Amino acid sequence: MKKIYFSLLIIACFYSCSKDLEKYPLDAPSTATFPKTESEMKAALIGCFAPLNFRFQENPYIIWMDMYSDIAANRDNTPNSLWGMPTAGNVNNFWNSFYTVISRCNFLLDNFGRIEGASQKTVLETEATARFLRAYSYSVLTQLFGDVPLVTKTLSLSEAYVSRDSKSKVVDFILEELDKAAENLPDNNQPNTMVVAKVAAWGLASRVALYNERWSKAIEAANKVISTEGKQVLLNNNYEAITQRAGKTSKEVIWAIQFNYNDIFHETPLSFRSRMAGGFSNRIPVQALIDSYECIDGLPIDKSPLYNPQKPFENRDPRLGKSIALPGSIYYGYQFETNKDSLQCWNYNVNPPIRVPNLDATHNFASFSGYCWRKYADPTEQHASRSDINPIVIRYAEILLNYAEAKIESDQLDNEIYNAINKIRLRAGIPIISAGKTKQQLRSIVRKERKIELAGEGLRYFDIIRWKIAEKLLEGPCYGRIPRGYLSSAPSIDENGTPDYSLVSNNSQMRIIQTRTFVAGANYLWPIPDIEMQTNKNLKQNPGY
Repeated sequence: MKKIYFSLLIIACFYSCSKDLEKYPLDAPSTATFPKTESEMKAALIGCFAPLNFRFQENPYIIWMDMYSDIAANRDNTPNSLWGMPTAGNVNNFWNSFYTVISRCNFLLDNFGRIEGASQKTVLETEATARFLRAYSYSVLTQLFGDVPLVTKTLSLSEAYVSRDSKSKVVDFILEELDKAAENLPDNNQPNTMVVAKVAAWGLASRVALYNERWSKAIEAANKVISTEGKQVLLNNNYEAITQRAGKTSKEVIWAIQFNYNDIFHETPLSFRSRMAGGFSNRIPVQALIDSYECIDGLPIDKSPLYNPQKPFENRDPRLGKSIALPGSIYYGYQFETNKDSLQCWNYNVNPPIRVPNLDATHNFASFSGYCWRKYADPTEQHASRSDINPIVIRYAEILLNYAEAKIESDQLDNEIYNAINKIRLRAGIPIISAGKTKQQLRSIVRKERKIELAGEGLRYFDIIRWKIAEKLLEGPCYGRIPRGYLSSAPSIDENGTPDYSLVSNNSQMRIIQTRTFVAGANYLWPIPDIEMQTNKNLKQNPGY
């Protein structure tokens, strides 16, 4: 009896004293009180940004995205192997990273009432930024997975088994959130900071609306950005600089993911640079992109009298040589030459220049396509294996093309379409588009322009998916250059800027980098990650997986 009484006494004491035992941690914030101060609020917002720094091997996810498309290749994997099954690592990483952003934004938005001592302006801007980040995360998720769970608050464990909401409903939410965010985001566009400005919310809204065929909303949102031209946004006169360190502060950049050398850096130059420059050359542009660039007369290479198959890089759109390291050019101080007979090349990093063994022709893992990226590979970077170039999420040229495409697809064929496209072409140094084009002609022009202007910036995959042309572009062989020599004639170029090599007499000599697979009935959407399907029985898998 004494033992029983003593046990009951201990239990009674435990319950009566339990409130006194509930102590908040002394060395870290508690979720019961955090965020309470302005500094904690700012720390919470930084936590919302942090998952967006996720990388695949050396590359931030934005730069990596083009490896899924027809214009670039990852030497180590075919696109389908990276996202074409529920257990693929990229599938899980995208899902987890963006839902982590959403979860953190939800927590911050749920708890603004706790914050003491911060000005109303600071609180409103922080809230608007969290709304923007949550909307951006949902925009990527819906484009990849279609219907996704729309979670707008911090969930308890019992609420965690959510089902998928329709893509249309989630897009409605995204556009509403971006409108709310724009009301309180700052006016001033500060590209090389973590500040998200109004133009970023409008720019993202133009993209989301365009991708979901909400033409009037896309036009309206893009127009708001265009109205700030010369103040908050401006086309950079130096196209090549936009994706280099020199472009980090350019007003063409509307929003970019922030990196720095000290703690949050990426190693994109390692995977982009040539072998002579000490790189791996395993993330590369492919022949189908090279041949999409027009000649300086504004005609495709299969129509232009200026195109010479034996000198294929002459008389071409200047953006070709500014985006891509071409054979015969200087790249990181070396003569870049990928013809397999070029056993030596010039090293211009010494004075006088000297001839040295050419690894870009002889190394087993030199560029499989014969080309390397110049975008996001800056020879002035101080660290051989580190980069602090900010991957661009939204820039002004895209907004102009969003605007033009939405006008075309909504049958508003007016001069504003030509103005938007021609601003970009004038900056590039190629002939402007003359008036009087049909809808079909303008659609072709804007699709080709997006392919060239935005190459290497992570948007191509989304374009070919939403235009429903991926089944043609991502099925079959992916080509590099002929290892010794050039194509005998120009390939034919279709209305989307896609080369067809079937009638080129020596096409069999082209290097096949990889053979790709795309299943039209399934692959226009990614699968829901397998681990999510196992742990949440309320989720239903996408068709074909």
